Amino acid sequence: MTTRPMLVHEHGLLFAFMFAACLAGIATRPVAFMASFWPANGLLLGLMLRNPTWSKTPLAWLSAWLGFIAADALTGASLERNLVINTINLVAVLVGWLFLVRQGPATLGFRRQRSVLIILVGCVLAAITGALLSSLNRDLFFSTTGWQTFAIWGSGELYNLVLCLPVVLAAPRGWIWQWRGSRVLQPLGRFRGLPLLALIASEAAAFALQGPGALVFAVPALVWCAMTYGVFLVSVLNLLVGLWSTAALVLLGLSLTPEQLLDTISFRVGVALLSLAPLAVATAHALHAQALQILHRAVNHDFLTGALSRRALMERGAQQLQRLQRENTPVAVLMFDMDYFKQVNDRWGHAQGDIVLQQFAQLIQRNLRPGELFGRIGGEEFALLLPHATHAAAQAVSERLCAQLREHRFTTDGGESFGVTMSVGLHAGTPADTPYAMNELLARADAALYHAKTSGRNQVQSFDPTAMTPLRHGEIRA
Repeated sequence: MTTRPMLVHEHGLLFAFMFAACLAGIATRPVAFMASFWPANGLLLGLMLRNPTWSKTPLAWLSAWLGFIAADALTGASLERNLVINTINLVAVLVGWLFLVRQGPATLGFRRQRSVLIILVGCVLAAITGALLSSLNRDLFFSTTGWQTFAIWGSGELYNLVLCLPVVLAAPRGWIWQWRGSRVLQPLGRFRGLPLLALIASEAAAFALQGPGALVFAVPALVWCAMTYGVFLVSVLNLLVGLWSTAALVLLGLSLTPEQLLDTISFRVGVALLSLAPLAVATAHALHAQALQILHRAVNHDFLTGALSRRALMERGAQQLQRLQRENTPVAVLMFDMDYFKQVNDRWGHAQGDIVLQQFAQLIQRNLRPGELFGRIGGEEFALLLPHATHAAAQAVSERLCAQLREHRFTTDGGESFGVTMSVGLHAGTPADTPYAMNELLARADAALYHAKTSGRNQVQSFDPTAMTPLRHGEIRA
């Protein structure tokens, strides 16, 4: 969300967007009747919700309203009709905004299970507002009764808002020309086009068979798309399906005018409500995937430092080592232990000790390259697996990390500054001279670490089988 003031060129862009959206809607307007498709209100509501500082700027609302006015003036609308109808549009959008802006970015970003329902309520409120105001001014628009004007306007507004607003709310950040096409279209990647093909086939069947049930032919395919493509692409597909269905019915004889009042209302409300199912499925599926990702991270990562847990390090390390052994590639393992860490906890408290561990882990992680595995073994002890690393390369990495930690200053809540050091145990080898098993590699690096700590700490020691032996499983270092 932006917090800066609205810039002059952004007022111009808002005016241009509204002007273009209104012209697109006017192009679908039957003679002397309201548009079959009116994207301007949904676009304006979405932009105001996504840019909170815009909505707090009266000039932004004025810029949008002038865009509405300019489009109708260009197409020959009378001044009175132009001013009234577009003021109604603006007031309807404002009512929807007043309700939805209170719901928070998580709800509006489809990151809550109830997001679709809340957005529907906002669309309904905006549609009812527009319908009430239009029915009070029906003589300016149509030769219909008040309730007919209410029903026509309300159903049309609901149809337009439900199809257009989710597209704007779920869209990637930035202006459309700033989007990265590869990221936006990534869900449509290799072997994931079947749901889209099923949707196209469903719509083709609906057009060919027609009948009262044709409207729901696409629902299973849309649900499949929702489980595959995510909220944004599904909202775009909802919009395209709605427009196609409207065009198809117009081709088949539906006029979307008071002469076919009940059919028009039924169709518009039906399309709007049917589009909610794929959106709800896409939202639920995204939330489920997010929950699984959080759970997976909690299981495989240390909650304090973000490093791999011991179990995850052993499992991923074993997989890495199998590949490296097949490739006859060297590998190195480093074991880190903070020197005199107990004194940090005793002097400044365990909370400060946790901060030291977190910042140490961040230091290591900033230096990681692809394929390297960093995990917390326990307490203040960590391990790092370096694939393709010779002894010289691993030694250089160890010395660099030790130097970075020595230079780093930690600060207490009271403003006191202090530093810490670490000892490093290193083992590097090739399949010809070292066992490619995680427990054995860690045992050798651990033995080297023990030697580093007993030799004065704040140093790097390499495993030397002639001078030391790995600790046995379960043995405790002094």
